Amino acid sequence: MILKKIILISSVLLISLTAFFIFHNTSVPQNSNDKRIYTVIIDAGHGGKDPGTTGLSGVFEKNIVLPIAIKLKNYLSKEYDDLKVVMTRDKDEFIELKKRGQIANSENGNLFISIHCNAKKNEENDKSGFEIYLLDLARVDEANKITLDENKFIGYNEKIDTTYLTQNKMLAAVYQQAYLNYSERFSSMIETEIIKGTKLPGRGIFQAGFWVLLSASMPTVLVECGYLTNSSDEEYLKSEKGQDEIAKSIFKSVRYFKLEYDFENSLMQ
Repeated sequence: MILKKIILISSVLLISLTAFFIFHNTSVPQNSNDKRIYTVIIDAGHGGKDPGTTGLSGVFEKNIVLPIAIKLKNYLSKEYDDLKVVMTRDKDEFIELKKRGQIANSENGNLFISIHCNAKKNEENDKSGFEIYLLDLARVDEANKITLDENKFIGYNEKIDTTYLTQNKMLAAVYQQAYLNYSERFSSMIETEIIKGTKLPGRGIFQAGFWVLLSASMPTVLVECGYLTNSSDEEYLKSEKGQDEIAKSIFKSVRYFKLEYDFENSLMQ
């Protein structure tokens, strides 16, 4: 009797997730038999009325990450004729966090890269270097606080869509479990390439409840390219050379990951 109830509850949950999955336009790629990487989503963090963190010199995060994202897109587009590269924003405009994941899914994305810059808290000692983040479903409830902390200029009077957060947490539990291994491997490649190709020290790979990663049903990573509250990092991040080296390093990691991912998944067909 208990077993039947468990099966029934599981079936209802699966049907509910499937229905939500369909009606909220978060579908898997149309050609679900082909698992290779054909579409890369590049998310330049913040934008428009949301400047992100502010550097020591007054530079806004949004104006650092966008040129890095554009350079990354250009490297990928030059390398691949058959790869679609989609940017969640390609100019200084505000895009809601939930919309970014929706863009990724509606474009049938296979890989999601969110690009940011970091800032230390007032009580912390000086920090420098880049960090890479994966989604931690156990900490998704922190998304509200993280979002407000990262978007102080928007104002605390703007409410987070908690219904959307709850619903997508359910979906993310399904997808991120399936893609976690790939996300981890891709993160390791990014870490290796940025250490090799830039002057930035690596601070490690972490997990957190970043909302922007929540609704993208594909391998996802968030790269904090450096600390704008550190004078050395800020100078490097503001420079053409620094932005180009970061973009090129992420590009190389995409190239290696795509090669490995496509080979693995071609064997499954």
